[in-house]
Amino acid sequence: MTIPAEGDRDLVGRDVELAMVGALVADAASGRARSLLVWGDSGVGKTSLVRVAAAASDALILSGAALPLGSLSIPFLALRSALRSHPTLDAPTLDSSDGAPSAPVAFDGWLDRLCRDHTVLLIIDDLQWADQSTLDALLYVLAGPPSRRLLVVATIRSTEVDDGHPLQRWLANIRRLPGFAEQWLGPLDRLATTYQIARILGGPPHQSLIDDVYARTCGNPYLTRLVVTGLRPDARQAAVGIPIDLRSAVLQAWQRLGSSAREATRVLAVARGPVRAAELAEILGQDTVGILMREAVDAGVLDIHPGGTYWFHHPMIAEVLEKELPEDDRRHWHAAFAELLQRRMQSSTAPSVALLVAIADHEFRAGRDRAAYDCAVRASAATASAGGVSESLRLLRRALTLQSGLPDLPETRIDLLDRARVVAASAGAAVEELQSVDELLAVVSRADQPLRVSELLVRRGHLRFLTGQTFLSVADMQEAASIAEVAPESPQYAFALAELSHAMSWTMGSESSAVADKALVVARVAGDPRALSYALTASAIAALDGRNPSAALRLAAEAFDAASTARDWMAATHATFWEANATGAWSERVVAQHLLARREQLSAIGAPHSLVGWISAVEATSWLSIGEWRECTDRLRWALGSNPGPLADAVARLAAARLAAWQGRREEAAAHLARADELFATGSQFLSFQFDAIHAEVALAAGDPVAGYWAAARGIASDFPPTMCEWLVPLAARALADQIQSATDSGHDPGGPLALISQLVTQYPEIVKDRIEPTPDWEAKLQALTAIYAAEVGRARRDSANGAQWVAATESCRLGELAWEEAYSAWRAAEALLTSSRPNRDGAASMVQRGLELAARLQAHPIQTALEQLAASARIAVDAVPQPRVSGSSPVLPGLTAREAEILDHIVAGRSYGQIARVLVISEKTVSSHVSNLLRKTGTTNRFDLASLASRVSAPQGR
Repeated sequence: MTIPAEGDRDLVGRDVELAMVGALVADAASGRARSLLVWGDSGVGKTSLVRVAAAASDALILSGAALPLGSLSIPFLALRSALRSHPTLDAPTLDSSDGAPSAPVAFDGWLDRLCRDHTVLLIIDDLQWADQSTLDALLYVLAGPPSRRLLVVATIRSTEVDDGHPLQRWLANIRRLPGFAEQWLGPLDRLATTYQIARILGGPPHQSLIDDVYARTCGNPYLTRLVVTGLRPDARQAAVGIPIDLRSAVLQAWQRLGSSAREATRVLAVARGPVRAAELAEILGQDTVGILMREAVDAGVLDIHPGGTYWFHHPMIAEVLEKELPEDDRRHWHAAFAELLQRRMQSSTAPSVALLVAIADHEFRAGRDRAAYDCAVRASAATASAGGVSESLRLLRRALTLQSGLPDLPETRIDLLDRARVVAASAGAAVEELQSVDELLAVVSRADQPLRVSELLVRRGHLRFLTGQTFLSVADMQEAASIAEVAPESPQYAFALAELSHAMSWTMGSESSAVADKALVVARVAGDPRALSYALTASAIAALDGRNPSAALRLAAEAFDAASTARDWMAATHATFWEANATGAWSERVVAQHLLARREQLSAIGAPHSLVGWISAVEATSWLSIGEWRECTDRLRWALGSNPGPLADAVARLAAARLAAWQGRREEAAAHLARADELFATGSQFLSFQFDAIHAEVALAAGDPVAGYWAAARGIASDFPPTMCEWLVPLAARALADQIQSATDSGHDPGGPLALISQLVTQYPEIVKDRIEPTPDWEAKLQALTAIYAAEVGRARRDSANGAQWVAATESCRLGELAWEEAYSAWRAAEALLTSSRPNRDGAASMVQRGLELAARLQAHPIQTALEQLAASARIAVDAVPQPRVSGSSPVLPGLTAREAEILDHIVAGRSYGQIARVLVISEKTVSSHVSNLLRKTGTTNRFDLASLASRVSAPQGR
């Protein structure tokens, strides 16, 4: 996740819309007059969008706003305020005190003259409140010469303009004019809301805070800002109360209702969902409710839903209104709604799941505990059967809370905990499932149910791992296997043995192989696909340890199939990663492509986002390592687009921190890393993650080589090599070389770090390597990292051949597809070649050019700046560095995936679907699907409009 740059705090996730407005500005600048209406709810960001788009242009901006005046009427008010934004202009007075019809003509003539010297952007905010004189003048302007450099933009609150609004006639007229466009601005999605919260707080927010805020504000940027402002950066939930400014913003339209409509909508708020007017009338005992509901609809407070039901246009209105009711009133109305819905259920042959849930919620809030318990248990079963696992889990937790105070219940606590555990597992809710498992282990008898306890112990180990509490524990798995050994042919025994072997593989190497063999024999006898999947994966791990990747690949693929049959998503994810390990090393392109394929497959068959998001985050890590940072960003967005759970969140944060560090966003890198550390407090113990190496990289990027050295040293000293261990020794050498350089530059004795570099070389003559079977691609990476290590040592010792060492490292990085390290090595090579006793300017110039091109492609701004400064100080002339359209980089229409941007290039070039399919080696159907996504994202209707839009938006970049 990339935290957006500073700017308007509410404007995030609007790249496509900004590009479209920018295209209209470009049209106006080229002498083609344009007009645009931006529609949306109050607070959705219409004004922010127009303001930011305007600020990015060279246009002369005239910005005004209409006001919701009551009895007072000021002709041309919005235009007058626009003219006041530039008081130095010789603007017309717009004096229409006598109703002179010449005012619109005078304003248009003045605007025409202004457009001869400037591109003019006239902005009118809140057009729904504009007086008729302003509308007449604007209509006259819009009907003017189509060749002038003018863009008129107006914003309209959609909830204020109903069918009978006076603006409708004016809209009908201007929609027929040439150059007119409209844009609807909806609420932000969860990911964009995440970006907005990050900008407000100054760092990545907790997933629980994102869920809380998004559930309340539904992506309305203004409301999100009001909810979040004042929170600490580490806040996990929004504030409990409702601030006065938030209440005022939410109830602004509601306050304009008549007293009867306000009272009716107060009661409606208690319903917590759409209600028919007749039902509300039954509860209130009034026959005028329909009229009151229509009044609220006209005011933009309510919406009419399919089936003739009414509900609030924004749910926060209901939240505020219900909270302001006295407690006794709330309970009374919840009881009334519960009874109403019970009558509806009794008259229905097949009551809906939503109806059952609504009754359960009303009974609970009415304080009728026994009815609330019974309804919660029934509704939880119905929602689970219908696929609503999160809702089912919520209801089961409520039933568990109520159960302790109620006598004579048909379900035991173990019954409910078992249900909650199963539901949480299907939802991928690791935290909630761990809570149930811990509670079950406290009440289930080991003597009476050893197999059940064994299975729960193994699962607890998984869940502690998934929630960042502990890495896989050999001792815990040994205990589980020992307990299950009473049934030596059971699935539980096979399950425990498989995970014992898995835990042993990280720290005990070949000793795990015999346990894996035994697990597989037991699993095949037991005939349980779940146990078989784990046993097959354990055997795949053992095969990899035995340097037999082909066998490991076959076993892991079989494990994936067995897990899919059992619909055990943890087993499927587990198999996916070890299948990837058998395919190649984590930082190879082939592994990223494998993870992509499995991720899409698991997502299609219903695996929960927390596990699929984990795969996506690991995939992002792979793409990042080979320099495909846009692919990395796209996968991080996918992973974080919904709550990924602690583990996937931590993996995504590590990738995001590394990307931000390389690209020069130091504070963002530190913030992501801090959140990963918070999620996994014992990060270095999680051997499958890159905590130590990324800590070192982030510290080095921040200019703290001492912290960088100790982070790398911590990883090197680990008893068992963590993922990315191959980078640790070169990073430690880099940190020491930086310390030596800094001491030398400041006139201090570099003896301390010089001694440490000698100690490092003595203790580690080679880089640390993981226990994996090297592929040719991985061998190339190892050679590159070895070359960097040698060059860093040479830099620390001021070796006379250091320039040649860095040139060799640069070439090795190219062969090993380590793009970031290649750019870094090119910089160091140029530096060393220029500062040696016999400078090599030609060689340095070649390295500078190569490094600049790489840094520009990677947007590695620190390296690019260092190379530019080096070239300037050495007076090395460099060619203009191109800004290539690489995969996923589309500067034309931001917000596209890598493949969509690639296909857009072909569309702009005029290629047919068949030609694109042949070039990209995909089917025409796949091309068509991507083009459909492009049309949806850009609001265009066909590929020709799409190509035209892309060309228009890119045009201003050349000016």
